[in-house]
Amino acid sequence: MGRLSTTTTTGAVLVVLLATAGCAFDTTAPPRPVAEVVEGPPDCALSTDAWVVPEPGAAPSAPPPPLAGSVPDGFTPVSAVRCAWTTDSVDDPDGRWSARLETTWTDDLDRLLAALAVPDETGGSGVCTADMEIVPDLWLTSADGRSMRAAWPVTPCGKTLPGTHDVLDALSVEEERLVRVSLVQSRAALDAGCSMQASLPWMLGVGTTTRIEGLEPDDVVTDDAAGTTTVPAVPAQPMAPPALPDPADLDRACVYAVDPPLPEPAAPTDSPFGTGAGSGSAAAPGTISKSVTSGTFARVVPLADGVGSRLVLAAGQPSTPGLEQCDATATSFVTLPDHAAGASLPSDPLLTAELDGCGRMLTSDGGARPFPEELAGPLRG
Repeated sequence: MGRLSTTTTTGAVLVVLLATAGCAFDTTAPPRPVAEVVEGPPDCALSTDAWVVPEPGAAPSAPPPPLAGSVPDGFTPVSAVRCAWTTDSVDDPDGRWSARLETTWTDDLDRLLAALAVPDETGGSGVCTADMEIVPDLWLTSADGRSMRAAWPVTPCGKTLPGTHDVLDALSVEEERLVRVSLVQSRAALDAGCSMQASLPWMLGVGTTTRIEGLEPDDVVTDDAAGTTTVPAVPAQPMAPPALPDPADLDRACVYAVDPPLPEPAAPTDSPFGTGAGSGSAAAPGTISKSVTSGTFARVVPLADGVGSRLVLAAGQPSTPGLEQCDATATSFVTLPDHAAGASLPSDPLLTAELDGCGRMLTSDGGARPFPEELAGPLRG
């Protein structure tokens, strides 16, 4: 069986070097634990780097993998399987899935086993790079259908030994395939040309100023050795008009149901602004703090001819300060994409509108305009 022609990312991926840090090393490396052997073949969908950390109190979405380690006595591998991170995805009738690249080797495994048996390195210069390594799971399987996760030999800094990867990549590949991991976009959202998840803009009223008692908005207060001086401020630059789509490109509205809000983090116990649950967020008094309102795709509504022009006309009106400050929570909202269904999805639609709550049209300039009822009504379903 041959290799996939798809371009993928495999093996240990080194991310940008961030910093260096000193560390002390022991002169001897502790022995690796013996790997836990389980019944059945490897499952790359349960690979450790495929997990999503559950919310506090939530049950894990998958059982933990078996303990990785050295090859137990009496376990004779007949194949090796690597589960590697990849940017590729898998489409099927259910939608679009994130994926792992599963690569299988069956020949010359003695070379791999010898590389895995190399002891961990010790000693070194005492300096470790603070880069991050994404280490793929490596499974070994036996002829009787049992599997184990192999531990990679590591350097004194905890990085995998490059030689092990070199040996593995030099072997002849038996098979490569993409394995589904998690659904990232439903078939309905994919066919509609809508993102599976969306959020309301939170940078509202970015052009507003704070008024200090006794001081005109265009003045600035400076403190120096001579005392306090009030001088005229440099006039603020006018806000750029919002970027608006071409009305002819607006042919549908993607409707989203608002997700329950995440709990606000409590202030640290040593915070001067309160502590513990019920004290609110850790932001200082007077700090503008807005949580992001996100939603999950519910349906798509086709727009009749001429609606696009009316939407853009409404969005081009002057922003309404009262709506910018409105804090009523919407239960549903729409995005108005300006791309063809099936094209790459933009992360930031130019127009978003609330179907209830404050009933606003939200634009790229941080402004808010009333969403006309004659446009909002047909979108509520």
